[in-house]
Amino acid sequence: MLEINLIPQKLKKQKQVQIVLLGGVAAGVLMVMCLIAVVAWQYQKIAEKESEIKRIDAESASLKDKIEEVKQFRAKEDVFSRKKAIIDKLMKDQAFWPELLDRVGSMILPDMWLTEMSQSKEKDEGVIIHLTGNAMSKVLVADFLKGLEESPYVMEPKAIKIADFTDTGSSSTFASFEISFLYKRSKSQAAQVLAAPAK
Repeated sequence: MLEINLIPQKLKKQKQVQIVLLGGVAAGVLMVMCLIAVVAWQYQKIAEKESEIKRIDAESASLKDKIEEVKQFRAKEDVFSRKKAIIDKLMKDQAFWPELLDRVGSMILPDMWLTEMSQSKEKDEGVIIHLTGNAMSKVLVADFLKGLEESPYVMEPKAIKIADFTDTGSSSTFASFEISFLYKRSKSQAAQVLAAPAK
């Protein structure tokens, strides 16, 4: 059987070109749709992030008041700590000096008197005390020093100066003295000093 092709060759080529063009257009449309989907997905992600940022900003704004409250509380706590340290020191000193005067006073011998008692330094284990006074003789001063050495509350007693002097009114000779020693704190006082905040 004999076939005769009635469609011209030119028309065949045009159909092939049309098919290729349609395929290209379809592929282009598909790519554009994919790009639109990606862009839409990115916009959605950006919108989610922006809403999260807004939520965090809102939380931060609500926390600002609480942060201010915490700062004010800490400032009040600091003031309270300083006041408490001052009160603790006053209470410690209030108990310390009567005890010191009582103990030193009980060691003063007859015919001996103090003219001055002062504190020069404060250490963890106690306080450096300076005594000045007069006695009827140097022997009394030596006995007083011996009593200080034997006291469990006194450390490092030393005579800074012992000298004779004559009273112009009575022409009598006396001994003047200057003594220093470390007066140990009681255990409770030492604990208060160690617990007190450093300045």
